[in-house]
Amino acid sequence: MDIVVEIHVPLREAPGALEGSYPFPWIDQVEDLLAEQEAAEVYDDGEECD
Repeated sequence: MDIVVEIHVPLREAPGALEGSYPFPWIDQVEDLLAEQEAAEVYDDGEECD
């Protein structure tokens, strides 16, 4: 039996983000961390809702 966990995080701009830069660089860091876990598999990339 596989267990699927869906993780939701608040979409807040990174502190100190420069104007005109990508304000959510931490999303990639979260996905990378989860992908590095031997017991976890990322089935879908993060996406913005609405």
